[in-house]
Amino acid sequence: TGLRPRSPCARAGRMALARVAPVALAAGRAAALSTSSPVARRPIAVAACRVDPSANLVALVSRSCSPAVNFRHAAVATDAAPTAPPAADTLTYVDTHCHLDLIFQKMTSEAKKGKKGDAAVVDFDSWRNQLTQLEDPDSESYLGAQLEACLTVACSRRAMDAVRDILPKPGVFAAFGCHPLSAHEWNADMASIVESAVADKNGVVVAVGECGLDYHYALKEIEADESLADDAAREARWEEVRKTQEDVFVAQMKIATRLGAPLVIHTREAEADTLHLMREHLRKDARVHVHCFTSSASMARTLLGEYPNLCLGFTGVCTFKNGGDVRDVVLDTPLDRILLETDGPYMAPAPHRGAVAHPGHVPHIAKKIAEVKGVRAEEVFAQCRANTRRTYGF
Repeated sequence: TGLRPRSPCARAGRMALARVAPVALAAGRAAALSTSSPVARRPIAVAACRVDPSANLVALVSRSCSPAVNFRHAAVATDAAPTAPPAADTLTYVDTHCHLDLIFQKMTSEAKKGKKGDAAVVDFDSWRNQLTQLEDPDSESYLGAQLEACLTVACSRRAMDAVRDILPKPGVFAAFGCHPLSAHEWNADMASIVESAVADKNGVVVAVGECGLDYHYALKEIEADESLADDAAREARWEEVRKTQEDVFVAQMKIATRLGAPLVIHTREAEADTLHLMREHLRKDARVHVHCFTSSASMARTLLGEYPNLCLGFTGVCTFKNGGDVRDVVLDTPLDRILLETDGPYMAPAPHRGAVAHPGHVPHIAKKIAEVKGVRAEEVFAQCRANTRRTYGF
């Protein structure tokens, strides 16, 4: 038997190109200096890097500027407005949402099938070196752009511990937060870890999240829990889970607001409640990344209309044969409000369905978005790179 129709879950079930120098962060500097945000006012020391405009992270991987360089700024909607797309050999991209710890874990598991010893271990360096070779413009595997950076998301205590060894790597940034399905982990200690990491002016943890509401999996777990004897017990458990998710979401919105930091939002089958909480607790000018967007077109229009600095992230789902609804949202979403992401290791795009998704798959997503919108892939790469800088400050 299911939950009573009045349950929030039942309601949820019915809601069906400027030339970009890879680390040039001048756009938004004036806004950063004028803001009162302690995070946004940190200096952006990029001039000393002397980066060639045609360079990219692949070329810079062994000569990063300085661990003390801070890449965050308070951005506004007019930052880094693109003009003509850059030449193909200068195009770069960012995976704005992935889970590097899980990617390498899954890659290692796959590599060890039929192998023995440490030779099968996949880590950041081995993966990055292989991707650099694949993205050589002279290679047949080159897809028109090269990976510049990625944002790895740690949204549980385990994940925060797991990514610390990856964060010093060139081009790796992070978001720290608590996923709605990990909301039971949230306490004062975890809140302190998240806020301290994002507030660290010398760190690379640049955003709060992912956080939000996920009624899909929460309800599945409740329905499968045999210890809940009847509808009353399931309803009581649902109300407890829902309130916990809401409280933890609100707490993280408050942290992001205090710090003036970007917020990464996860929402699944919880559109009405997500919007309600955002309206109650989030500034209209907040920088927001609603990641792996698979919600309704109506939800997309509302979010984009009410939050001018909000972007929607699209993953490999937009390349799936059954991804027509997502492609419809892509078509209706202005290109300057789109972020490219894989959510790796999940949902690898076509033609890599079933593989471990990783940042190197972003070009497939960019090309599908270009196809849907009837524009050149170069325009998608350039504009989405500018959108990333505007949202995350790197």
